[in-house]
Amino acid sequence: MKAQYLCYKLILKSMNIKNICKNFEKNGFVVIPKFLSKSKIKIIFAQLNELINIPINSINPGLKKKLTLDEKYLFLQKNNPKLKSHFYETITFIDSINGISNSKKLTNIAKKILNEKTMFVGASQIRIDHMNDEYYLSQHQELGQMSTKLVLFYMPLVNLNKKIGGLYIRPKTHKLGFVRYPGHDKEARSAGHGRQKIIDKLFSKPTLSKYKSRYIKLNAGDAVIFHNYLFHGTLPNLDKKKVRWVYLIRFNSMKKTPFIRNSKDKLTIPYSANYDLL
Repeated sequence: MKAQYLCYKLILKSMNIKNICKNFEKNGFVVIPKFLSKSKIKIIFAQLNELINIPINSINPGLKKKLTLDEKYLFLQKNNPKLKSHFYETITFIDSINGISNSKKLTNIAKKILNEKTMFVGASQIRIDHMNDEYYLSQHQELGQMSTKLVLFYMPLVNLNKKIGGLYIRPKTHKLGFVRYPGHDKEARSAGHGRQKIIDKLFSKPTLSKYKSRYIKLNAGDAVIFHNYLFHGTLPNLDKKKVRWVYLIRFNSMKKTPFIRNSKDKLTIPYSANYDLL
């Protein structure tokens, strides 16, 4: 997939919560530079390195001092994919990650956007993408969650550019609400990269052609906060040596969660559900 998209530049240098909400409602997203401090990012990487040293040590103790974090991850990917998966699955339990997820800085913004005093905090995640990773995501809306209304935080822990890839969106598409298209009822990964052709065809229609894709150039610590109905996806990492590390967290509206209103509903809304009726 070629990154042939307009670049969205950071223009929101300082914003109070009122302005964040205003821009969020207008565009479906807001970009805040330097949202995470360098010191917090440093702690996260220190803990990630400490965690990955455990599986690395079980294979070859001498490598933990010779290799960088990126090199250790790629080593596990090549030599022991199962242990690599175990490393990835346990990242969500690291205290530095959970400390960010439950911080007042994030939760206050999410509550204001959702207009709720109490909300559901989804599982935090470090998204890891490398050149041999086939799971970059075609554009989609965020379905299959607890709620029909979400606030998503996307925060890279490394500087992003079009070589290492990152987030690309279609501003203001959240105003379209839930959009039906062939394959909308499938999870983004299982839908595959062919979905992007479907999305591009959808937005080539005269009534939708004004919604152009934009790649967002971000530095480590910047944050993109976006609406679940905003069409978004990730570009592949084309850098052979660098891994793309991104922190993700979702906040779910309690009022828009069918599970606590209907005894027959499941905790997670099926992708095949009729979102217009929820």
